[in-house]
Amino acid sequence: MNDLNAVNSTILITGATGLLGRSLVRELAAAGRRVAVIIRPGKTADAAARVDELLRDWQEVAGVHVPCPVVLEGNLSAEGLGLSGEQRDWVAANVREVVHSAASLVFGHREADGEPYTSNVEGTRNVLALCRDTGIRRLHHVSSAYVCGLRTGTVLESELDVGQTSGNDYERSKIISEGEARAAEFLDVVTVHRPSIIVGDLVHGFTNTFHGFYRPLRIVMPFVEAFVDATLPRGSLLTVMGMDGHEAKNLVPVDWVSTVMTRIILDESLHGRTYHLTSESPTTVGTLCRVFEELVSELVAERRRQRATEEAAGEPRPAAANADPEALGQMFLNQMDVYRAYWRDDPAFDATNTRAAAADLPAPPLDDETIRRVCRFAIDNRFLWPPPGRRQPVSAARSLLQAAFGDAEWMPPATDDVIGLAAAGAGGGQWTVSIDQGQPVSLHMGLPAGDAPTVTLAAASLVELCEGRATLQAIRGRGGLAIEGDEPGRRLVLDVLGALTPARRGLVTA
Repeated sequence: MNDLNAVNSTILITGATGLLGRSLVRELAAAGRRVAVIIRPGKTADAAARVDELLRDWQEVAGVHVPCPVVLEGNLSAEGLGLSGEQRDWVAANVREVVHSAASLVFGHREADGEPYTSNVEGTRNVLALCRDTGIRRLHHVSSAYVCGLRTGTVLESELDVGQTSGNDYERSKIISEGEARAAEFLDVVTVHRPSIIVGDLVHGFTNTFHGFYRPLRIVMPFVEAFVDATLPRGSLLTVMGMDGHEAKNLVPVDWVSTVMTRIILDESLHGRTYHLTSESPTTVGTLCRVFEELVSELVAERRRQRATEEAAGEPRPAAANADPEALGQMFLNQMDVYRAYWRDDPAFDATNTRAAAADLPAPPLDDETIRRVCRFAIDNRFLWPPPGRRQPVSAARSLLQAAFGDAEWMPPATDDVIGLAAAGAGGGQWTVSIDQGQPVSLHMGLPAGDAPTVTLAAASLVELCEGRATLQAIRGRGGLAIEGDEPGRRLVLDVLGALTPARRGLVTA
């Protein structure tokens, strides 16, 4: 049985590149917890590079340096999550609990890849198998408030499958996956987190996914050019969606969800319950459609001004698009069909457990300005993230360390003579550095257990040090180092960092 204590153990997160997952990485790391993530490689980037992207997002959008987690390259839908034997051994030795946040948000079943069932059902089964095989006994399962399906009235946190009809395949897949997580007998504690509709954060409106809530706006955007020569009638979106505007949708900002989840995750007295992470002040569909229409009108006005500028410059005007309201309405309706259940009136979500755990953190109501901020972020970024053409960093601390010591090993060092090295931000990582006669000799994944001295700094500062663009004294002078340990340990850390400079590595003459 995995008997790691909470202080030195690592929390493993799935779905870390998703909107909620990346917020959990930030919140848990900021709370001092060690974090590891399982990431699927992308078409053009490996798992570590995808994590670098989300760390850059935090830095560039919010101005925050987030500690880089330990990155395990895997695949939720693969047997054993696609992890190597050494990675699985590392998980068994270091991980005490899992936050399973990964999910497919596809609403309708796709024959080509089996989504959403492939990720939400098979993926959950693979996560459960990893827990069983590596001795992990604590699971935080991210479900959805919409496991309620088409129910009306009040939905209790204690209820799951009561014979309700699901509104779509996503909801059905989440009912199945939550049920299987709850039924896993090898787990000591299962905590279920059920957020409602997650939107971008309150401060910046940031999101990296554009499903669900964003769908009507995303669908209507291609019609903006057509509306330049027509008028968008007030209430037209409501008419097309077949609603009267009084329907309530339960919207919650991602930063609130991750803050409440982090409190629950860090307090074991709160584990073993189901939490509705929902708002007590739902947003009406009428409010959403009004804001959507105002934004579309603004975009139409911007396009008209742009067209006038083009005509004044003698640029040819394109042929007028079909602006027939009935035709546009039917096109919109056809594309919205799979989301029809999504926009129906929400039931009342009982949140007794959530209020007890976070009475001082009520979900913030979303006013018009917040909704506009969230929508405008999506529009300004053309419903794409990361921004197309964003340049990759020229150098990274991780690659420089690997050049000096070789690839970091998953196996722990054979000696207790070690220090911990944590580089925050893109290109960073968490390592144990093995020491021989005062000199660093090898890198190992993850920070050391126990009370080994550990240094934390920004990945950019580590790059400056390794490339000789800043001295250790200069980095210390600007407060760029944080060292945990006694005085001998602190001196050892400084000696090891000094050994990373070009002069000490023999790359330049002293």
